Amino acid sequence: MKAKNVKTLVLTNGIVGLVGGILLLFATLFTTAFYGILLAYWVDGEYSEISGVGAIWLIIIGIIFILIKIAILVLGIVGAVKFRNIPAVHTAPSVLLIVGGAIAIIPLFDTIGGIVAIVGGSLYLATLKRLDK
Repeated sequence: MKAKNVKTLVLTNGIVGLVGGILLLFATLFTTAFYGILLAYWVDGEYSEISGVGAIWLIIIGIIFILIKIAILVLGIVGAVKFRNIPAVHTAPSVLLIVGGAIAIIPLFDTIGGIVAIVGGSLYLATLKRLDK
């Protein structure tokens, strides 16, 4: 793998892990409402106490958080595969992103997954210093 591609993927994994993890710290509030709306719609056939526009925005935000969780998980897997033969990049950041994304997918565990993803993203960004040498 070329050095430029390695740096780009490390930077991407670091930023997505860090920013995605920070967003996941607050995701529990939105995803709880998201699952509540889906459950209310499934049981009653309507959005219960939340207006139609508010429910649609919560559903959009919930889908965005689900995409962030999947992105963290996928980038962790891609990093683990791409960096296994590169000694400058350790396996710990990839494993942390995989674990953080997998934990965050579990409903109401967004905060724990976000903390693990932040640590993984930080380790990726710390790896950039080793790649410059």
